[in-house]
Amino acid sequence: MGNILGKDLTRRTVLGSGMGLAAGLMPWHASAASRTVKVGSIMPSSGVLAFPGQACVRGINLGAKFAKERFGVEMEIVHADTQSKPENGRIAADNLIRQGCTVLIGAWDSGATISALQAAEAAKVPMVVHIASATQVTSQGFTQVFRFYPTSLTIVRQSLLELKAILSSVENPPKSAAVLHLNNTMGQSTAASIDQAWKEVDVPLKIAEYIPYDEKARDLSVEVAKAKASGADALVSVTRVNDAIMITRECIKQGWNPKLIFSPNSNGVQDKAYYNALGKYGDGAILSTVWYNPKAPDTATIIKSFEASYPNEWLDANSGCAFEAVQIVADAVIRANSSVSSEIHAALRKTDLNPVLMYSGKIKFDENGQNINSAVTMLQGQGGMPKVISPRAIADASLQYPLKPFEVR
Repeated sequence: MGNILGKDLTRRTVLGSGMGLAAGLMPWHASAASRTVKVGSIMPSSGVLAFPGQACVRGINLGAKFAKERFGVEMEIVHADTQSKPENGRIAADNLIRQGCTVLIGAWDSGATISALQAAEAAKVPMVVHIASATQVTSQGFTQVFRFYPTSLTIVRQSLLELKAILSSVENPPKSAAVLHLNNTMGQSTAASIDQAWKEVDVPLKIAEYIPYDEKARDLSVEVAKAKASGADALVSVTRVNDAIMITRECIKQGWNPKLIFSPNSNGVQDKAYYNALGKYGDGAILSTVWYNPKAPDTATIIKSFEASYPNEWLDANSGCAFEAVQIVADAVIRANSSVSSEIHAALRKTDLNPVLMYSGKIKFDENGQNINSAVTMLQGQGGMPKVISPRAIADASLQYPLKPFEVR
């Protein structure tokens, strides 16, 4: 395959001045004030995953600006587009490394991330994984991986504990659920995690059927019909944003009104594109995801800066996790006082960082490169946007149950 960077590649060198401190971040050493760190960003900026990929690009650019203004770290960000093809992860990583990038961030999709990590491993260039939940990312022996995002099993286990609490708190809870899930790397990993964690957590809800579908599917009428025919009165979905929209539209078309739509480890409820497409029909569904902490000290400032730069978008988990990954890199570069890959790698291994934006415990990586204190929130679509309903300490809304029938909205 040829060079995929082409017209989708943009270069941004973040300039300016400013020094500052935040919990866990050290000031930039004076001796390194003129040093520029070249960071490769690998995202699906076009293709079926373009919505989240472009959101990640926005988060990377905002994160670099923030790191410069707050911490005095200069970064040259070089963006590469995987075109939503997992095999392009390695091609993009190879290209970025050849261009002199000494640390990578990416790649959103688990398949593309694993592909990119193969190139990072061969070149000994560290890669901070902002989003990608498949267990394989940190279970295949990669030494260059540093994943901020939880594994699918961690997300699902935490999500199902929250689901169990919800079911115990509502009147007339659902009795069974159909699981509609992607059949790609992420979807299969999450479905396996659901099967395992459902038993461990002892969710008081029977799984009627698992129904996989292709991520390139243009029509999910058959799959939704199967879910409806299973007799389930709840839907558990593992989706990207495009198929989350298709599933909801099919529920409306087929007259299926589950009492609960719940998505562990998915897109949909968190995405602006979801509400743009569905309007009032996007409300009510629940999603577990990594999300920003609305009560963190810098959140309001970061959101204000984001809105100034991108007035027609909103800060979501994609842009938020990408933003946080840049701060992880900035912290490592500061402590390493170097832009050399091996020295950044050594610093990343010793990361002990309070997150700047996202809801999480202190960011620390275990021997496999997994953030050991990752955490999830529960979001519900309310009033045309996602609201945090759990944990209560950072919640800005209360649960609405049951799902309002689509035909009476």
